[in-house]
Formats: sequence, structure tokens, C-alpha cells
Amino acid sequence: MSHQMCAYTSAFAGATITYCELGIHFKSGSYRRIEIAWPGSIRDKPSNPWEKIMTDDAAWPLVRHVCRTFYADLPASAVESARRDILDTFGCMLGGSGSPGIDELFAVIGRWGGREESRVLLRGTRLPAPQAALLNASMGHALDFDDTLDTGGSIHPGVSVLGSVLAVCDSLGCASGGANEAVTGGDVLLAVALGLDISCRIALASTLDRGWHRTAAIGVFGATAAAGKLIGLTPEQMLAALGIAYSHAAGNRQCILDGALTKRMQAGQAASAGVFSAVLAQTGFTGARNIFNGRFGFLELYQPNGYDASVLLRDLGTAFRGEALSYKPYPCGRPLHAAIDAALMARARLKIERPDGIQSVTIEADPAGHSEQFGRGPAKRRPTQVVEAQFAQPFLVATALVHGKVGIAEVDGLGDASVLSLSDRIAGVARDHRPRGSLSITLQRTDGRSLTVEASDPIGSPEKPLTTAQLEAKFRDCARNAMQPLSDTGVDRVLAAIGRLETLPDARELMTAFAG
Repeated sequence: MSHQMCAYTSAFAGATITYCELGIHFKSGSYRRIEIAWPGSIRDKPSNPWEKIMTDDAAWPLVRHVCRTFYADLPASAVESARRDILDTFGCMLGGSGSPGIDELFAVIGRWGGREESRVLLRGTRLPAPQAALLNASMGHALDFDDTLDTGGSIHPGVSVLGSVLAVCDSLGCASGGANEAVTGGDVLLAVALGLDISCRIALASTLDRGWHRTAAIGVFGATAAAGKLIGLTPEQMLAALGIAYSHAAGNRQCILDGALTKRMQAGQAASAGVFSAVLAQTGFTGARNIFNGRFGFLELYQPNGYDASVLLRDLGTAFRGEALSYKPYPCGRPLHAAIDAALMARARLKIERPDGIQSVTIEADPAGHSEQFGRGPAKRRPTQVVEAQFAQPFLVATALVHGKVGIAEVDGLGDASVLSLSDRIAGVARDHRPRGSLSITLQRTDGRSLTVEASDPIGSPEKPLTTAQLEAKFRDCARNAMQPLSDTGVDRVLAAIGRLETLPDARELMTAFAG
């Protein structure tokens, strides 16, 4: 048994607290950290170079939160929300495994090779952990079917967090040659809960849309926190890791407007950078320390005049923001879900079974919403790429009305003549009095009967959650759309493992059935 001890001070609300951390490494390979706190300061005059940062930037209480929180500290609701996110995100990875762009990414990254430590889903190979994380997370975001924080700019935090976690699980096991460094299922639940919490807090604090692809530009911090938690970073190392991650924080939404495949890759970049940042920080490499509140920190540089720094630390340690995530019933942009819900409701109430029973469709929205969907050219009615289809309201509403569902195959049906014909006929109307983001759909049958449905909070939100059975059905649907046939036995095994994740002695079991 060996140990290490460090002490540091922190000042909040005018009070100075001294903390002493005792880290113990056992021969079994496990590591435990104990923190003791008492009033006052170790020194009358600070000389520790970290001390100023520990008192100034929101990054310090965030990293202490990540490093000091253990599985037993998690409320049951946080454990269950982490489990649901793992279930949903893992399924999305399977479903997106054969999507456009994934083969190209794998061809380039696989050609470069490297240390065989972390598995790539369904590819039958191992790659260096950052590269495996990039590929698995890119798969998870390819369908735009993954989790979203509706109140946080529609960030999808799960793919970067789980992508980094799966890669690190394999990496730690590979480094030790087996059981001594095995990451348990409880460790995974904890790392995911903390990673989601960090990403969601930063997204919520970023109050103004600046065009960033938040899944990447913000998700990198959650991915780093999760990876750092698994490899046992100290608070100082975790601070350095988030600073390194800040140097990787990037991702734009122009790729969405242009229908580019880089959207899915950006999520992979965040996962990859999360692994890299955590591992590099463990060596003593440093990054920016005033990460969020500094003169050129994330909030001032990325969100000028558009942030609320207090949100970063509000209810820290008692509220885990991943509990507010929504899970998608449709594989497309979350802002489009309310319109799809309304279209499906109108179709059911008017008992429309065939598209030739539809006389007209009108979507009334606020001026900005109308312009976004009806003033952007033909791609919103007739998308030529799946990325365009995922954000094309007329096309998606027509898909819902023609097929009575919007699944993976339906969104991929770019050449469906019935859908395109109806999409061309959908009328858009702008109303000045409408609140921003609101809309209604008026559907008229050929016999004259009509119905107007006002869109409301979309299905899948915390207020209208998908049941566990619905999430498992979604998982199976994703598995059926994987790049290669998956056995029902393998799917059942993974669903059972996620359901009892906290009891797994080795979390690598999650990947075994689908390693390829």
C-alpha cells in the first residue's frame, strides 16, 4: 500500500477552508481518496501556485465536485438517469455504426493503426483509446437520435461522455492485463453521471446561441471529466485536464446548414479529446486554469454577453443536471420533434391511412421559425442528404403523415415519391403574434374535415418521458439498423447488463457482444 497527500485552500463566501486529501493505492490496484477539511489556512501567505486559481475560477469547485463524488454519494435519481443515458446512447452507437461517413473515418484512422487497446464497435479491431472514442462517438451521433438537453441549446452530451468512458474502460484493462484495473459498472455509472452533469451545467450557463455545435464545443468538458474520473486524476490534474480540453473546444453548426458529415465527426472529436486531455494531464502537462471566468476564458471568449456564470455552480453536488435530459423518439433534430408530434396526432385523430386522403397541410409558426424552415431553399422539402433531412421540417412532417411514424428508415427515405409530393404541397405561414418557437399544424382531409393541433412540449422530455420499455424498443430498433446483423441473444445480454450495471465487476462486458 502506498499513499500520497496534498493540501490546498479554498475561499467561498468570505470563509477560508483548508482541505487535506489523502490518496491510498492498494496492492489490489484500487485507489481511494479521503478528504479532510478544517477552518483556516495552512499558510498565512499563500505560496502554492494553484492557490489563486482554486479561489477564483468556477473550474476549481467543478473539479473538486468530480474528484470528491463517489458512487455512494449519487442520489438514486442520478444513477437511474445515467443508466437511461447509457442505454439510449449505446443503442444510438449501434444504429449509426453503418451510417455515411463512418466507413471513411474508420478507413483513415484504421490505416494509421497504433496501440491496440480500445475496441471499436462492430469493427473487430482495437485502436488507441482516443481514436476508438472518436469512432464510437461519431457512430452515436450519426443518426441524430441521441439524448438532448432541451433547455441547454439542444446539446447532446451522452455520446462524447460514453465514447470516452468505453475507450478508457478498455484502455485501463489493457494496461494492467486484466482484473486489477478493471472498471466496474458502478464506476461507469458514476463517471457518466458526473460527465453529463459537467456538460449540462456549461450548456445551461451559456444562455445565448452563438452558432457553436454544443455537443462538441461543450461536450468535450464532460468527456474529459468522465475519463479523468475513471483514471483517478487528482483535483490538480483534473483542473489541468479541463484546461487542456478547453484547447480542444470547437465545433460549428454551419455543417448542419450545409448537410456535412462533420457534424457527426465533431461529437467524436469531443470524446477523443476528452480521453487525450485526461491522460495527458496525468503526466503533469498543464492547461489553462482560469477556464471559465478568465479574461479569455470559455464564457467571455465563446459566449460574450451571453452567459450566466452562477449557473455553473448552482446546487452543485445536490442536483445532477443529466436528470433533465430528453430522449428522442425520432432520429432527427430535437427542435423538429414538436411538429412531428402534432402531425402524428392530427393524422390519428382524422384517421388518415393513405396520403391521397390529405387535401392540405399548413404549418403556422413565428416569423423566425417560419423563415428557418420555409425560407432556406428546396433542401427543407427535398433533402439530398440525411443530415439535411434530419433538420427539414416540411420533409419530416410529410414523412410522419405518409407513414404514420418517423424512424431510421423513414428519415433515410430521401427518394420516397409520396413523401416528396406531400412535402412540396405543405404551406408555411408566419404569424407575428406567436411566441418564438411555437407552431401549429392544420391538416385537412379530401372530404373537407380538418383539424388544427397546437404543438406542445415534445415527447421524450422529463415532463413526457419515454418509458424504460420504449427505450429498450428504441435500442432494438437501432440494433436492427446496425452495420451487420446482431443476434437477439446479444441484444438481450447487453440490455440485461445495463439493467444491472452497478453489479458488474468488469464494465468491459458491455462491449463484448458487439466488439465484432
